[in-house]
Amino acid sequence: MSARLPLLLRQLRRPPPPAGPPGRPRVPRRASSASSGGGGGEGLLGQRRQQNTQAGCSHGPGSRAPPAWNLIVREVIQNSKEVLRLLQEKNPAFKPVLAIIQASDDNLMQEVNQNLAEEAGLNITHICLPPESGEDEIIDEILKINEDTRVHGLALQISENSFSNKVLNALQPEKDVDGVTDVNLGKLVRGDAHECFISPVARAVIELLEKSGVSLDGKKILVVGAHGSLEATLQCLFQRKGSMTMSSQWKTPQLQSKVSFRPARNKTLHACIRKGEGP
Repeated sequence: MSARLPLLLRQLRRPPPPAGPPGRPRVPRRASSASSGGGGGEGLLGQRRQQNTQAGCSHGPGSRAPPAWNLIVREVIQNSKEVLRLLQEKNPAFKPVLAIIQASDDNLMQEVNQNLAEEAGLNITHICLPPESGEDEIIDEILKINEDTRVHGLALQISENSFSNKVLNALQPEKDVDGVTDVNLGKLVRGDAHECFISPVARAVIELLEKSGVSLDGKKILVVGAHGSLEATLQCLFQRKGSMTMSSQWKTPQLQSKVSFRPARNKTLHACIRKGEGP
C-alpha cells in the first residue's frame, strides 16, 4: 500500500477523464481519520457486505519492523502527504479515492491499507466480495469502478486463480495502480516507465535494496515466488539497473541449495516474494 501512494497521487496530477453516463450512486467509505466526516452510507456495494476495521497499529508485541524499513515507509508517506497538500491547495474540495476489490479471506491487508491511507490522507473504498466470487462478478465490479469518476485508482486483492487475462485487462489502464494491464506492462517493457503505472511491490523491492546500500549493477538476481506481471516487472526493473535475473518458484527442486548463503562465494542476491503478493 505504501508504494501505491506515490503512483496514485501522480495519476491525480493528470486531467480527469470526461464524465460518463450517470450510474448508480457510489459513496466511498473513507479511512477513519482521513476526513472530519462520519463516512456513513451503504457505499459502493449496495446490499453487499462491507467490512469495517478500526484504524490502529497491527503489530503485536515483539513484532517491530526494522528501523530502515520504518524510515522508508515514513518517507513515502511524508512525500505523499506533500503531493496531496499541493494538489489540495489548487482545489481544496479535492479528495483522492483508491478502490480495492477484495475477493479473498486476507483481512490483514485490508487493515494495513486502511491504516496507511489514514496517515497519508487518502480515502479508501473497500469492496468486499465473497472469496468464491467468479470471474464475471469481479469484472462487473471493475467495470463499475472504471466508470466512477470519483475513484482515481483501483487495486485487486483476489486469489491467484482469479488473476486471468480477462480480469486484469478489464481494468482501465489509467486507474491500474498495480500495473497489471497489458497497456501498462507494454509501456514499461518499451521503456516508457514515466507514462505508466508500475507494480508497487516491484518498485518497493528495488527501493528497499537501494536504500539499504546494495548496488544492483553487475549482480545476479534470483527472484523466488513471483509470477505473471510481477515477475515480468521485477525482471525488467532489475535488468535496467544492470543486473542479470533468474526466476524460480518455491517448489523448484534443489532451490535450497541455490539460496544458501556462503558469503565467501555466493554473489547472488535473492528477491523472495511471499505467495499471494501479486498476479
